[in-house]
Amino acid sequence: MKAFPVAVALFLGVLSITQAQRETSLRVIDALRELHPAYKELRDVVVNAVASAKLNSSEVVYKFNVDIASRKESFMQTAIKSEANVLRQVDGQPTSVDTSCLGFLRQSVDVNMNLAGVSFTNCLNNVDASLSSEIVRVYNELQVNETSFVNLSVYDVFRGQNVFVNPQTIVDRLVEKLSSVQQAPAELTQELSQLVDAFEGRLGDVRAAYTSCLTMNDQLLQTTLQTVLQQLQQICLGALLPAASTEEPTEGTEEPVPTDPATEPATEVPTESEAPPAEVEETEVPSEPQPEPSTPGAAYGMVL
Repeated sequence: MKAFPVAVALFLGVLSITQAQRETSLRVIDALRELHPAYKELRDVVVNAVASAKLNSSEVVYKFNVDIASRKESFMQTAIKSEANVLRQVDGQPTSVDTSCLGFLRQSVDVNMNLAGVSFTNCLNNVDASLSSEIVRVYNELQVNETSFVNLSVYDVFRGQNVFVNPQTIVDRLVEKLSSVQQAPAELTQELSQLVDAFEGRLGDVRAAYTSCLTMNDQLLQTTLQTVLQQLQQICLGALLPAASTEEPTEGTEEPVPTDPATEPATEVPTESEAPPAEVEETEVPSEPQPEPSTPGAAYGMVL
């Protein structure tokens, strides 16, 4: 009979321990639910950060392309201006210079300009290949960083564990996972910014190589055009024309034509018919003397 209470007590003890473990097992789900919002926030931050980095890299490519086009235009304008100056010398020669010789010089200028066009295209082809390679590289780097965070596993904490045997270990791992998830975005943003900066720096090297290529081929073109001018003098026996004036001729100013001073109209002398009528003199008619009125005193004396 004494063994029964002991068995009951042992059973109750095991039951209480089991219930405590089950409560801990349920806390695993609570910890997992706390991790889900943080993991979603991490994914949103990562996706937005990578998208922002891609937009920044797109802006870098845009500025690069604008600068490349500007540099190409500058070298093309220089080449066209040099060609025009040489052709002005060839076309301005007098008729005494051999026309067939001048024709050969024109052909030489045209051929050298075409060769310069080939060299300029080769420079641009090198830019295109380098730019494509750099774009693929930076997008792969951005993708790797995005995948390392977005594909972060949440359920790897359950590997090798039993939710009913050691649930507290799983809970501890989930708490640690939550802490690492909350700290990841700050590191990612800095890494992505560094990748875009490095990409811009490499494109700067491509730009410098393109400028060097254009400069070298432009110098070669200028040398060939100078050779044409030497051939004009030594082979065709022509002479160089003076430099073209860039000032526009000014038109001569006309002297003002003096105008006759305005004559005042002559005063008209009135004729007899237009003579003003003579004024009629008025004659004064003498008036008769009027008797002076009697004073009141004199009239009063006469009455008396």
